[in-house]
Amino acid sequence: MPDTSTTTQTAEANPTAVVQLYDTILLHVARAGEAAAKGDFQKQFDEVMSATRIVDGLNRCLDMTQGGEVAVHLREMYEAVSRALLRSVGKPSAEEACNRLISAVRDTRNAWAEICGLPQIA
Repeated sequence: MPDTSTTTQTAEANPTAVVQLYDTILLHVARAGEAAAKGDFQKQFDEVMSATRIVDGLNRCLDMTQGGEVAVHLREMYEAVSRALLRSVGKPSAEEACNRLISAVRDTRNAWAEICGLPQIA
């Protein structure tokens, strides 16, 4: 699990790695949803925290000066994803919330993948 400084260095050095970070976020969010469905809220919390640490790292590496509106929209998305993940912990609707977040994050991941010439995921 990458820490925030590792995430920032990776994103700046290799944009393809951003796609891999999104893939890891998706994995953690899927695991959080599965744990919530089983009532294992400690596991859900742990997976949510792993995902939000990566999202925070991506957010921190945004260049708001050079990134323009794209950076603004990414920041808004990262903050919304983090808030939604944290609010989902222990809630009866957590699995559904995680599934919605997976869809949103997957769309952004696929946009990055297209830029980098990597395959899309469904």
